[in-house]
Amino acid sequence: MTAFKFEAWPTEIREINQYFGVNPQNYAGFGLPGHEGLDFRAPDGSKIFAVAAGVVAAVQPTDAGHPYGIYVRINHIENYQTTYGHLRQAMVQPGQPVTAGQLLGLADNTGNSFGSHLHLTLKQLGANYLNWPNNIHDPTPFVLPLLGWTAPAGPFVEGWAFTAGLTFGNGLAQANAGGINLRRSPNSSGQRIGLAPGGTIMLVKGAASSDYTPVQVARAALGLADPKPPTPAPLPLPTEATADGFGFAAYLTLSGSQAVVGANGINLRAQPSQTATNIGLVRGGSTVTLRGDQQGDYRPVRVRQADFVGPVSLPALDPTPAPAPASMLLGWAWTQNLTVTARQALVGAGGINLRAAPDTAAARLGLVKEGSVTTVAGPARGAYTPVAARRADTLDIANPLPAVTQPDPFPATTPAQPAPVPETTPGWVFTAGMATKGSLVEANAYGLNLRDAPRRDAKSIGFVPAGVSLLVAGPAQGEYTPVRIDDRLLQPPLPPTDPATTAVAPPVSPDPPTLGNCRIGLHASADPNISEAEFKEFAELRPGIIKLLSFHSGEHIARLAKAHTDASFVLRAFLDFGGRNITPAQFITDTLPDVQRALTALAGRDVVVELHNEPNLINEGLGQSWASGAAFATWWLDLLNRYRQALPGVRFIYPGLSPGPTVARVRQDHIQFLEASRPAIDQADGLGVHLYWSAVAPMGMALNVLDDYITRVRFKPIWVTEASNNKTGTPLDQKGQQYLQFWQQLQQRPTVQGVTFFVASASDATFAEEVWVGRGLGRLVGK
Repeated sequence: MTAFKFEAWPTEIREINQYFGVNPQNYAGFGLPGHEGLDFRAPDGSKIFAVAAGVVAAVQPTDAGHPYGIYVRINHIENYQTTYGHLRQAMVQPGQPVTAGQLLGLADNTGNSFGSHLHLTLKQLGANYLNWPNNIHDPTPFVLPLLGWTAPAGPFVEGWAFTAGLTFGNGLAQANAGGINLRRSPNSSGQRIGLAPGGTIMLVKGAASSDYTPVQVARAALGLADPKPPTPAPLPLPTEATADGFGFAAYLTLSGSQAVVGANGINLRAQPSQTATNIGLVRGGSTVTLRGDQQGDYRPVRVRQADFVGPVSLPALDPTPAPAPASMLLGWAWTQNLTVTARQALVGAGGINLRAAPDTAAARLGLVKEGSVTTVAGPARGAYTPVAARRADTLDIANPLPAVTQPDPFPATTPAQPAPVPETTPGWVFTAGMATKGSLVEANAYGLNLRDAPRRDAKSIGFVPAGVSLLVAGPAQGEYTPVRIDDRLLQPPLPPTDPATTAVAPPVSPDPPTLGNCRIGLHASADPNISEAEFKEFAELRPGIIKLLSFHSGEHIARLAKAHTDASFVLRAFLDFGGRNITPAQFITDTLPDVQRALTALAGRDVVVELHNEPNLINEGLGQSWASGAAFATWWLDLLNRYRQALPGVRFIYPGLSPGPTVARVRQDHIQFLEASRPAIDQADGLGVHLYWSAVAPMGMALNVLDDYITRVRFKPIWVTEASNNKTGTPLDQKGQQYLQFWQQLQQRPTVQGVTFFVASASDATFAEEVWVGRGLGRLVGK
């Protein structure tokens, strides 16, 4: 197994824009089977970092005709080599050692590039990979751990997942955006075990059968409890140190005279009250011994001191042990069998001999029990640390006690008293987002969302900033670890933000993105009213994205939003041109009230507004309101400016064009129109695209149209706001399968945010072949 690994993300934004091996038509001219690396989102002027330690092998300081433009190349261990292309500026020199995460330069689009980004190529010199020349290797497996692709913790449940809804890598699978149903058999009629949220990592357990793959999913990810009740540990041995106090009864699972602590641990209190002194946090899964009946919300319990996590403030433990009170023993303990945190030291396995001096041959005072919490009484001397231990935690105390060598005082600047044990908030954080720092863990550079359950779709109860330390409260479940954070350090939950709109700073959400990030959904009715049958159709589909028209009622929009809490939305500002010459001022006057009403109904949700529809059609304004794509760009930029003034903070996307060549008195070629209106696309927050296929014009042709769009607007986010098999000749079950296959193909195109298939319902007979309601398409696709 290779020791080389990527230790740092190479850009400021954790997002991949083009995968390895894709778009072979673009790279055949370079003698390559496809894209020879990974493209990462890197806005102009943003920072580029080394993925691993190494030595700079080469720097191309100027844009001198090389396909990579300005680039940096680094040699790593095991003959691995990384190249960072399309930079604006290189900030290292050949021969310079670099560390993982070190700044290498600034991003740009020098060389053979269309839009600022980072291209990263990985090679292993002297080793070939598949049919790739020049020792080129796929960087994807090295990036996956940085995206949280690590094996989850159990317990697990086995089942079958729809293969098209998964992205695979490193022996694992990730549920694409929208999630997957886990079933007991490899077919759509198999009993549903539960829904794994989008992004969930699972274990692949074998080869696919038909359209399904056998997997193991953590029960926690499905919201399922462990079917086996917790088994209490044996009673503490006489050599194990214990502490008495009160634990919150609701967090304890009783079993005879003992109880098992819940996953998030319990604060052991000195009295049966939430305001009583917090002795310390008892680790989740620990066994405690009951000492009597419940008192209010608390039970009197006895816990092993070894089961405490973090700082402990035992009532009989005097923090100023010199001179030691009668309840304490001052002596010297072998440092290697202590875990020292500030002014406390936890005694390790087997206990520890307390000696009269910092010397192996010194007289023995007694054996301090395993797991005892002691107070550090001064600086270490040689291999020994002076500690004060409770007599109750010490066995075989010498009589008479020998004289003890007094420790040196702490420096005057060191606090004489340890800080009181803080109040903490329990929750769950993404395990891959933490770094171990001694006995604590620390939030990584993106911070952490503190959630109320170990699921990707669980409610966020707060944000943990980067670098903040956390106490691990118990064992991991699925992809999450139970933790406690000091109440004073926890920040409010972050508002939802779309990473596609973030400029140079990292995305607001610290959660790693889902590789199969394209959402699947449906275009709501082409008519103003949304019927009960349509609401049922949406429920059966379980969409990840919904397209609405601004003339839909606020009540209906709010109902869809409430029913589909995880869905994002596309809102089309709708206006029937009817052959009229509509100015930007008239368009916003006629549409803004409806758009504002719809946005109010979607408050707090992820929404983009599509300004107009298919402007390369005669009946949508071509020839009346604008004469060409260039004229439309001028018209649309005026409209965009007016809308941004009226609705600051809202994202607006360029409208989907009618795909196809010029047809007299109907349509202008969409590519000609697109290129002529490029100034509008450049200012938009994204691009709407319309795609269609049929029995005579296969789906591959629609995907080719999409790939042409992606090539022309390389790193602009795309929403496929209309797509369908829009002609007769395809049975409904095959059409449903085609829609899933189309969605699966979009997962390989990272800039595509979602697809809304056209249309849920429509009274216009022109759309009859595309309507979902009454034909069972929602059930076919959704299940």
